[in-house]
Amino acid sequence: MTAAEEKQATRQNDQNLFANGVPAAVSAVVERTWAEPYLLLGNWLGDAAETAIEPLFRAIGKVTGLGLKPVFTAIRSDGEHKLEATLKATRLAENLTGIIGEDFYVNENKVVRRVHTCPFKDRAGAKILCHLGEAAGQELFSELVPGTRHKVQVTMARGHAHCEYIYERGDG
Repeated sequence: MTAAEEKQATRQNDQNLFANGVPAAVSAVVERTWAEPYLLLGNWLGDAAETAIEPLFRAIGKVTGLGLKPVFTAIRSDGEHKLEATLKATRLAENLTGIIGEDFYVNENKVVRRVHTCPFKDRAGAKILCHLGEAAGQELFSELVPGTRHKVQVTMARGHAHCEYIYERGDG
């Protein structure tokens, strides 16, 4: 995101649904378990693990998008940003796994997500999680909001101060 885009964007911090009570306990279990096999595989096989598992994550993203689309369509609010379904799906998955961030609504066709809290950022081999998340997200978001492009720009696992990804629609 450019400095000009950041300055003019409307900023929204995550409202973590998993911060307290039973949802927090569920989140703690998910955070400590879901990534372990992929981290292990990534450390064992390196980049070859990303290549081997990516088709599975793309399929998971596509099926999840197909399943969530009617739900997100039913709960859509009047005047909601056209990319909001992609952000709801992202926040749900990320907050469940302990990842917290904020969204920058740049314009009607572009939103930038910036993550500042990730329990995996310092884990050996964590970049596999970024890669697989991007692959699943690309498929998920194209189902939820056809025409959406999703691209991870930078990640903490690759040494940056934050993660940043762009959601964009080119169909105006």
